[in-house]
Amino acid sequence: MSTELKLSIALTTYNHELFIAKALESILSQKADFDYEIVVGEDCSKDGTLDVLFAYQKKNPDRIRILETKENLGYVKNFDRTLKACNGEYIAIFDGDDIMLPLKLQKQVDYLDKNKDVVMVGHNARSFDSVTGNTIRTIAPKQKKRFYSIEDLIIYGSFFANSTKMFRRKNLPPEGINPNIKVIADWHITLQIVKTEKIGFIHETLSEYRIHPSSIMQTLKGKQDFEDKMFILNMLEKEYGKKYLKLFNNQLAYAYMIYGIHELRNNNLSSARKKLLKSIKYKFNYTLGQYFYLLASFSPNPIRNYLLSIR
Repeated sequence: MSTELKLSIALTTYNHELFIAKALESILSQKADFDYEIVVGEDCSKDGTLDVLFAYQKKNPDRIRILETKENLGYVKNFDRTLKACNGEYIAIFDGDDIMLPLKLQKQVDYLDKNKDVVMVGHNARSFDSVTGNTIRTIAPKQKKRFYSIEDLIIYGSFFANSTKMFRRKNLPPEGINPNIKVIADWHITLQIVKTEKIGFIHETLSEYRIHPSSIMQTLKGKQDFEDKMFILNMLEKEYGKKYLKLFNNQLAYAYMIYGIHELRNNNLSSARKKLLKSIKYKFNYTLGQYFYLLASFSPNPIRNYLLSIR
């Protein structure tokens, strides 16, 4: 591929046989006045994902490039190698179980072309149930602004869906994703790409985020999420000193809550209470979930199991 290529789509996939064709069709049907490539990080799927990919590559040999592996790398390493393999001026992140809506790519490329001081642009996404097709919610920032910053990322985490992000490839750090990261690579690499530059946002729904039992966000482990959050916050403190320390409370409250839920589900009640109380200490009004799960930790087994089953 030419180094003058406008856009690379970094598409990661694992066991997406049921979804990958729809994802590819949604990309290939995009109307765009620029050239682009689809770089597919296929992570040694156990189902027929690779067969579907080969069939599409055969029809689109100049458009689709498949990165195979002989062993499962896990999401973080697969995501990292896929980003590094991209050649375009811009990189659009996309997951193999999501769907692009018409004009997504054109609108984001136009935005970056026109706003040279913006490093990344996102947009709203419709989250939907894969079985029923029903809308769950719209993934969008809590505050509607023209531009967002590293401060927003620190306070709210990844406040827009991973598959909505498009950024300038020159801002991707050459070292890529830190190997210490276990699960939340999207927030980590977004912070590293953005640094102190501007994030643009198109306040339109331009993609659909599929919720199904095997999706990454449904299988996150509380302890791993906690460890990643703490590692990233320590990294931010080392990089920026005390500049953003006052903004950490949201992420600390979330990290301890997720860890507390993990301990609660594993029946480690004393540890769960300590984590949930720490969550409340860092931000007492972060979410009602802090108190819901704390109450569950003091409930008899049958009631606790019921409470965990409904939330």
